[in-house]
Amino acid sequence: MTAIPKPKKINKSVSGPQLTEYDYQEIGEKISDAHEFKNEVEITTYHRKQYETARGVVTNVDGQSGKLILRVGSENTTINMNSIVSVK
Repeated sequence: MTAIPKPKKINKSVSGPQLTEYDYQEIGEKISDAHEFKNEVEITTYHRKQYETARGVVTNVDGQSGKLILRVGSENTTINMNSIVSVK
């Protein structure tokens, strides 16, 4: 009797969206412009295998700690810049 090999497992782990250097540069420019001109922006983040969207005005950007503060209505929300996938 001949043994039949088991099929190989496919790794389906999702590490999130893959952004290029151009994408990061574009996100940085949009955040910088929004902060400078106090424009309202919509920021989409990817965290814990789900997308979240926040719309507000960028009040503070701290590149050293990687945090961005977004004023949504009358509340401030802190966003990790490493989790940002798009800015509109």
